[in-house]
Amino acid sequence: MSINRSTLLMILVVASLITLTACVKSAEPREVPTGAVPDPTTTPSPVTFPDDELDHEARLEWWYHSGHLVSESGREFGFHFVLFKADDELSEPNLVAQLGIFDVETGEHYEFARAEAGIRKSASEPMTIGIADWIYGLLPVEGGHYFAAKSGDTGLGLDLKAVTPVMLHNEIGWLPTELGSTYYYSWPRQEAVGELVLNGESFKVTGTGWFDHQWGDFFVLGNPAGWQWFAVQLDDGGSLMITQARGIDGKIAETYGTYMSPDGNVRDLREQSDGINLGVLSEWTSTESGGTYPSGWSLSIESLSMELTINPVADDQEVKGGLPAASTYWEGKSHVSGRQNGTAIAGDAYVELSGYADPEPVEWMQRR
Repeated sequence: MSINRSTLLMILVVASLITLTACVKSAEPREVPTGAVPDPTTTPSPVTFPDDELDHEARLEWWYHSGHLVSESGREFGFHFVLFKADDELSEPNLVAQLGIFDVETGEHYEFARAEAGIRKSASEPMTIGIADWIYGLLPVEGGHYFAAKSGDTGLGLDLKAVTPVMLHNEIGWLPTELGSTYYYSWPRQEAVGELVLNGESFKVTGTGWFDHQWGDFFVLGNPAGWQWFAVQLDDGGSLMITQARGIDGKIAETYGTYMSPDGNVRDLREQSDGINLGVLSEWTSTESGGTYPSGWSLSIESLSMELTINPVADDQEVKGGLPAASTYWEGKSHVSGRQNGTAIAGDAYVELSGYADPEPVEWMQRR
């Protein structure tokens, strides 16, 4: 279905919450259009469950899942599924859903997308949303979600149930930014159970997922704005989110994060007070989009006595199919190794890199 201007801008949001520190292609800073950013929310409402798992009246909103799966025979896969909603209050809200599957054994990366004008929800509770022939919804348990997405002879259906407390970012689940404000929380560990179909071959899979939910009156502009985002699941049961965001001038605006200890305690992390240091080890250039992305990172957090190295399982995990070129980003399964308090640690991660490929002109920019 046709995708209007607000959907394009919504998709660009995926690339500007977690920003990078190097390897940004040269581009002129972008001005925010007059009236684009509403006044910041001065008194954010508390995030409550299950109400805030549902959709909101907001300019932008997304439900995001990523994770690590294994078949009964031990074959490993990575996945990400995301549902975006954009609402400019001038027409029906638009939905775009994306599915990415990474086959560790073959190194192949699959990606598919669906779009829908308007929100098509079932009358029953909890929330169930249809996006063309795909479906996404909530399970009747706290922190429970499911989706079923298939294209041709490849697809994935999962039930995901939280096995940790919720992770509210910025302590209250709300973040003010120069491009507007956003509510933001995660279920950093979900038990995943379902079926993967790959080129007609079916696999019963289990694993661990990560869930993010964001909504608010904010904008995402694309290169040079953007982010680097890390969802780290450590083998000791600890969970870590780190975001490094670039502003509209392409410079790093903020680096922050949230850590959940193995026993479920959550603490807010800030670059200066917690000594967050994120470095890029290498880079990779896409032959399709021309974007140059970081590829491998060093991450140290002094307050946690933690030093990590994060490496992608494969360089080519760029997401571009079925959507405007302006929305191209990198979403990749990665391995984690390092030390905490002098003890060796390891784990898995999903990394998102946004704002590295030069976008097509945005409609409001062409009218200036």
